[in-house]
Amino acid sequence: MAGASQPTIIAVANQKGGVAKTTTAVNLTALLALAGKRVLLVDMDPQGGCAVCLGMDTEALERSIYDALVKPEVGIADVVVPTAFDFDLAPANIDLAGAEIELKQALAAETVLQRKLKPVLDKYDYIVIDTPPSLGILTVNSLTAADKVLIPISAEYMALRGLRMLLDTLENVREVTNPGLKIMGILATRYDGRTINSREVYEYLREFCEREGLHLFPQVIKQSVRFAEAPGYQTPLVIWRKDLDGAKQYQKVAEEVINGEV
Repeated sequence: MAGASQPTIIAVANQKGGVAKTTTAVNLTALLALAGKRVLLVDMDPQGGCAVCLGMDTEALERSIYDALVKPEVGIADVVVPTAFDFDLAPANIDLAGAEIELKQALAAETVLQRKLKPVLDKYDYIVIDTPPSLGILTVNSLTAADKVLIPISAEYMALRGLRMLLDTLENVREVTNPGLKIMGILATRYDGRTINSREVYEYLREFCEREGLHLFPQVIKQSVRFAEAPGYQTPLVIWRKDLDGAKQYQKVAEEVINGEV
């Protein structure tokens, strides 16, 4: 549970690209902030999608999460920027791609983010980490720092192929760097109920989660062009168009998180 001195840290992870990781991280963060929680969004993806979603120019950043990770004298607090939506952002840009190499040379490389977050833990109720579409050192750092991992999976067959690999990685992280890591649940995204493909994939996920003892969020994030348009309005979808089905589904996910149901 989140508390005054110990936030709940949630990594949004899947090594497959295009599964709405950043969309999920940004909208969940926005909803937690709307609920009055103190929230930090940490972007660990060199594509810098979180800042882009909020209308920030990643090339104009003076400092980013890269600086906090690789420079001993720079802390997370030095790179955090407040947003217009009542949450803080530790932004990323393409510089972070270089951290993949530099972090491998660091002592206890997998725990750098965890260590860097310690001085700011008492400032937040929740910390949400957006991870890159890979299982490299940046993702392992994110999983090592997290209490829980939320796994978005697009409702398509290709997205299912890497699920077992991701679960194996989570097990490795538990064994080596973070024994307390829990899977918050699997969230089906980019769902199109008109297609047999989407319906079959969701049914497979339901059976898989039942078999593996994993939580499958009852909410399904439907495929919508509005998600693609939202960055153009520089506003999370759940604030820009809270009437939309996708926004309502994310609201229910956020309620599960806040109520401690996952």
